[in-house]
Parts: sequence; C-alpha cells; structure tokens
Amino acid sequence: MDKLDLLLANEYKDESGFVSKAQYLRDNWPWLKYSYAISLKVRRRMKELGITQKELAQELGCTQQHVSTLLGGRANMTLETLAKLEQALHFDLVGNSLNVSGDSISPFDEESPYPAGTRNLANVVRPRKKKGPKADQ
Repeated sequence: MDKLDLLLANEYKDESGFVSKAQYLRDNWPWLKYSYAISLKVRRRMKELGITQKELAQELGCTQQHVSTLLGGRANMTLETLAKLEQALHFDLVGNSLNVSGDSISPFDEESPYPAGTRNLANVVRPRKKKGPKADQ
C-alpha cells in the first residue's frame, strides 16, 4: 500500500453531512438569520393563540408540512408568505418596522413632515455637479 492509498483509506468521511450543513449555514446566513427570527416570532404567536400547525396551514391555504418548513427557520419566505402569516395570526411581523398601517404605506413619521430617518439629510446631501462642457479657463 503506497502513501496515497493509505491517505485515501484514512480520509475523513463526512457521513453525517456536518461539513456540508455548516457550509450551507455560512453561505446563507445573511437571509437565514431573518428566517430564524421570523419563525421564532410566529411560533410565539401560535403559542399565544393556541393554534396548531395544522390550523395555521388551513388558514394559509397550504399543507401542514409547508408550515413545518416555514417554522423550521430555514425557509426563504416571500413577502406574500409574510403577509399571509400576519393576516392569519392577526399580528405585526414586519409592518411596523416598515411604517405600514392598514392598507396605506407611508415613509413619513407622524411627528415629522420628512421621510423617516431623513431629518438631517440637509447636512449630508450636496448639490450635484452639473454635467456638460467645462468653462474655458
């Protein structure tokens, strides 16, 4: 048996899939962290209301298995799914953070005539330079 055969015979075999799972989590963490947080909020709300996955599935018009996937924290949910969850569970999942109320969407704070987070933009925004031929010097 030469060295290559010996190395191949003793090579680590990832039978559990740990390495591939860790790679998946690392590559997809930017959106997975939101999925985990949303699934926790939905689970808490379901517990408050005493709702089962099967009942939520009926309300959403999907299968219990799909709800289980959503609640697993690894589902890349669409905006439509988030809105359906909000309606089915009668709570705000992301609406307040977007300053959404009812059917109207407003980027404005109630106390300010300026869009949210832009009160000090006058100090930051600089006039654009005009494009065109340069003046003779």
